[in-house]
Formats: sequence, C-alpha cells, structure tokens
Amino acid sequence: MGASPGADPASVAYGAIEAAITRGCDVAIIDTAGRLHTSDALMDELRKVARVIEKKLPGAPHESLLVLDGTIGQNAVNQARTFAAAVPVTGLVVTKLDGTARGGVVVAVHEALDVPVKFLGVGEGVGDLLEFDAREFATELFAG
Repeated sequence: MGASPGADPASVAYGAIEAAITRGCDVAIIDTAGRLHTSDALMDELRKVARVIEKKLPGAPHESLLVLDGTIGQNAVNQARTFAAAVPVTGLVVTKLDGTARGGVVVAVHEALDVPVKFLGVGEGVGDLLEFDAREFATELFAG
C-alpha cells in the first residue's frame, strides 16, 4: 500500500488495515519507525496510530514489538518505559548485537517491562534476525 509523502501516520495505518481486510490477509505489519521517545508529539502520534488500528480491527494490534538498538545501553530502559507507557508492548526485538554491543541491556529492558524478548538482530541480512533463545543468549553473554 502506498501513501503520499507527509501523510498522517494514523491514516496510513488505517488504510493498511483496510487493505489487509479487503485482500483477506492474515497479517498486516505497521512499522512506526522513527519515534523518538523524548518527543511528546511523536508519542501522541503513536497512541493515535494504535487507537485507529484498534478502531478499524477490534482487538488489534495483536502484537506490538518494540525494536531497540542494542548499542544504546541503559538509555534503552528509559526508551522502553516511555514506549510501553504510550502503547502496549508485547515483545522486544534488540538489534545491532553483531558489533561491540554485548547485549546486557536485553536483560535490563526485559526486567523493566516484563515482556518477552522475541528476536535479536545480529546483522543486516535476512537471516540475521534470530529468534531469541534465553539459554543460548546467556551462554554467549558470559562467554568472554
């Protein structure tokens, strides 16, 4: 689904849900990237997107993943709390764990929000988004 540059994000989300329903799709992905947790206006816009989605499809969004940059350290906890206060977060995706980031922030954010970590990003390729495995993650985290 295409949208005009500068279109209201909530109207774009509404149109995407409408198109998914019309086409009989089982899944619609709404990407709200670029939301700075320090901007009240952007957090208000995010709340509006969630309200519009729920209004168009009651019970939606069924999954709301917060994607965090694993290199930002403890700031990720503040960012996660702000997002979770704005919209329900059902899971975490932590990216950029292929470089110097060790991923310790994964534990801190999980504890702060009490939601599961679903995926880890360890590169830029299609196969670099890995399903989170707590045992494997702990082994890697403490392995040197």
